[in-house]
Parts: sequence; C-alpha cells; structure tokens
Amino acid sequence: MNEKQATHHATPRSADRLLAILEMLAEDERGCTLAALSKRMGTPKSSVLNLMRALTQAGYVDHVEGVYRLGGRAFRLASAIVARRRFPEAALPILRRLAETTSETAMICEMAPGGDEFVYIAKAESTQALRFAATVGDRRPLYATAGGLVLLAYLPKRFVDDYLSRTTFSKLTPYTKTKRADIETMLQEVRERGYALTTAGSTLGLTGIAAPIFGTGGLVGGVVLGIPTERYQLHSQELIAETCAAARDISEVLGQISQTQSV
Repeated sequence: MNEKQATHHATPRSADRLLAILEMLAEDERGCTLAALSKRMGTPKSSVLNLMRALTQAGYVDHVEGVYRLGGRAFRLASAIVARRRFPEAALPILRRLAETTSETAMICEMAPGGDEFVYIAKAESTQALRFAATVGDRRPLYATAGGLVLLAYLPKRFVDDYLSRTTFSKLTPYTKTKRADIETMLQEVRERGYALTTAGSTLGLTGIAAPIFGTGGLVGGVVLGIPTERYQLHSQELIAETCAAARDISEVLGQISQTQSV
C-alpha cells in the first residue's frame, strides 16, 4: 500500500489510530514494538501492522530491528508546526528594519480563512505623513493586490485554478485587471522575478511590492511594502531589493527555528 492508497482508504477511525500511534511514539524515545502498540491501543496486531506499514512507507515512522520510532518526515512536520506558531512574532525585527530602511509601511500577510482574501497579520508603520494606511486584521482581495498575487503565485495550481474560476473580479480602480488571462500573466511574472508589483490595482496613488515567505512546509505568507506611487518611482529598485531581502531573511529565520526544534 503506497501513501496515496493509504490516504484513499483511510476512515475517521483509522485516522484516529494513526494519530494515536504518532503520539505514543513521540512519548517514548526508545520506540515501540508492534506488540506493545497493539496492547496499548487495544487493537489486533494485524490492524496495527497495516497502519505501521503505511506510516513507514510515507516516512513518518522508521522500523529498525522490530522497533518503531518516529521518522524524519514526522520531525519535519513537527518543526514546521512549531515555526508556524512562532510566526509572525519571529519576523517582527526584520519587518521593523524594512520599515526603517525604506521609510515606508511594511506588512506581513497570509491567506484569510475562506481562501478568497488575504489578511494583514503584522505591521511596521512608516513615520512619513503621507503613507500606506492599513491595519492588522484588514483583508484585501487576492487578484488586485501585490500581497494577494504573491500568495496566489506560490499556492498549489489546483487551488489557484479553482479561485480564478469561481471569483468575480471587480474594478476597484480604473487600473484593476479583471480578465483571467491578465491575472494569470501577472502570476507567471511573479514566479519568474520572485516578487509581485502592483500600481493602483486596488488603491489610486499606491504601489505595492510583495515577496513570498517560505517555511519548511512551503509558503507561509508574504512581506508587503506599501508606497505612495510618486515615492516608489524615485527609488523603485532599492525598494524592491529591500522587500525581497526581508522576505528571504524571514524565511531563513523560520528555517532556523525549525532546525533548532528538530535537534
């Protein structure tokens, strides 16, 4: 049975058993034999053996000399969860540095529940009188913003295709792109250059730059820099470079947290 087959045939009861096995192995550094797992679960050995085979083939469990222990994939999952819980707090020093270096408002965004918008989850504000005005908790559409485009560009293709198929694209400004083909072109450009850039896509007079943040489990969120367009035009390359560097630095921090938790 391969991992796909194991997932296909899983039932709520077998899923509970799989989680119970992982919890037992996490509690015992020496590992457990099949007989010990069967006894503790009150489940026949034959049933437990099928579950162990699936977990072993998927890399969540190692089986050496009759003893089962947590495998590398289980530790990577645990590390990703720990790093995710430390996000965005661990990123705040880098976000503040970005805001200070550029004198612009810097934000961190992630997908909002529902999958149609993103939400700002952290902010370091510009001290300039004319600045990007946004608040932690604000939601924005994916298709018309730099933050949304950078998330869409790195999300699974199946999700993106579904989003593009079911979403009604409204003109938020005269410059908002509302044709699916145009949005797909923008997403491809984001993947090629590594950042998203929009001018007046959702707000007149505003340019947004966004770069992706990755953790050990893949895309985590994005760094967004909001700039009045006149100021952006004066320092465009520097602002893009600083935003991308901040996103890379945050991704590195999240990776370091995961590695520390894995040791």
